[in-house]
Amino acid sequence: MDRLVIESILAEAEKIYLSDEGGNAGSDAALMLGFKEDHAEQVANAFKALKNVAGDKVVELVICKTLVSGIYDLEIKTDALDEPVRVLNKAIANDLLESIEKHLQKNKEIVLGSNVAAKESWITLTDAQVKECPVKGG
Repeated sequence: MDRLVIESILAEAEKIYLSDEGGNAGSDAALMLGFKEDHAEQVANAFKALKNVAGDKVVELVICKTLVSGIYDLEIKTDALDEPVRVLNKAIANDLLESIEKHLQKNKEIVLGSNVAAKESWITLTDAQVKECPVKGG
């Protein structure tokens, strides 16, 4: 599956939340992307494809602050891809962002999961951070 196809599928995420279900990879938390049930098969395939592409390479997540308060871009980076998988313009509440940052201060490892994809396809992120990202000119 192509990176752009994965991006377009993950762009359908309707919400982002933290779950304490990250135990399958040694992490005590999972950053979850929430989707409608009718996207379940596509999302599951996108997660499997991303996990397969990454293989045993390091996978990182950067939550980029945008110019609009409360709106963030997510970048999933791995050396296995020429460019990050970008999930753009997602609302993240301040209290959730604070919870994510607190978790990351204690443990940089977190799992990226989905409400409609099996745990086996969830992706262990070896590093995650919230930061200002350079604005890409168009």
